[in-house]
This record gives sequence, structure tokens and C-alpha cells, in this order.
Amino acid sequence: MSYNSGGYSSESPDNFHYQVKVNSVTGSELIDVASAKAFLRVDTTADDTIIGKMIVTARVSLENYLSRDIVAKNRTVYIPYLESRLNIPFAPVASISSVTVDGSTAAFEVKGIDKEMILLDTLPAKEVKVTYITEGLTGSNFDHALMQLVSTYYDNRSEFVSGGGQVSEIPTSVRTFLIGEKNLFI
Repeated sequence: MSYNSGGYSSESPDNFHYQVKVNSVTGSELIDVASAKAFLRVDTTADDTIIGKMIVTARVSLENYLSRDIVAKNRTVYIPYLESRLNIPFAPVASISSVTVDGSTAAFEVKGIDKEMILLDTLPAKEVKVTYITEGLTGSNFDHALMQLVSTYYDNRSEFVSGGGQVSEIPTSVRTFLIGEKNLFI
């Protein structure tokens, strides 16, 4: 996944975007199969595996929409060229494991309400790599949005046609639940 945010410069000689990698998932899903089945009104075990997969798919979809981790993760972000601050994607950040510039440990300061900003002592910097742990998010908005999206996936397990015979985007009000939680990377 690539982002153009924070101190990345489109004027930089390399003209690259951020690269973000999930090293591992350290948290647990906000909803489980039993909760999803209750919401879906499913009383058989035949679809447990597919519902479990839909929970993960829905969560990842919402995380990408929000640019924030709902479930805590260990992540690494790589920036080939940094001119100013680094806004860490998928905050809130629980901890920063390492920051390197050109393969060497770098001095830095953490800023922001969610510890989402890093200021390096020396700029510009090349080959910046930050490994960090995100906190994950909780709250009824996230639970409900996940349930709503899992329900939409479950009810529309294949493409569907509307009106003029074209495939439509799956209808959902999930964005309405989460618009205030969204992080914007510009």
C-alpha cells in the first residue's frame, strides 16, 4: 500500500510513495462469529468459516477506508525520501520499535495526540524505515459498522444487477457510521 502524506515530497529526486507493510496482527477481532451470526440471524454452523472470513475482510476494508487500524498490528513504513515530518499511517500508535535512516538508527521525536507524527533530527533523510505497533480502535461505531458490512457481504455473496443490467456497488451505510473516525492522507 502506498501513501503520499506528511513529509513526502513530489519534488524529491526519487518521486516515490510510502510503502506500508503489516508484519503481524497482534490484536483480536472486535466481533466474533457468534456475534455476527446473531446479527445475521443465522442458526446453523454450515457458514461459520465463510462468516469468519467475511469478518476479517470487512475489518480490513474498514481499516483501509479509515486509514486507521481497528485491530492492533506490528507495521513497518518505508519512505525513500523525507523532507519534513512523517505522519505514520494507520495510527493511533502504541509504540515505536525502531527508526532508521539509510540503515542506521535515527534520533527522532514523537508528536501528536495519537503519537502519529515523527520528527527526525536530521532532514532531509533517505531510506527512512519505521517499525511500530498500532493500538487498534474500539467502540460501538466500529462494532456496528463491522456487523453491517459483514451482513452486506453475507447477503450479497455474488455480484448483483440493478436496473439497466449493470453490476452495482454493494449498498451500505457503513461510511455514515465511520466518517468522523476517518484519517485523511493527502
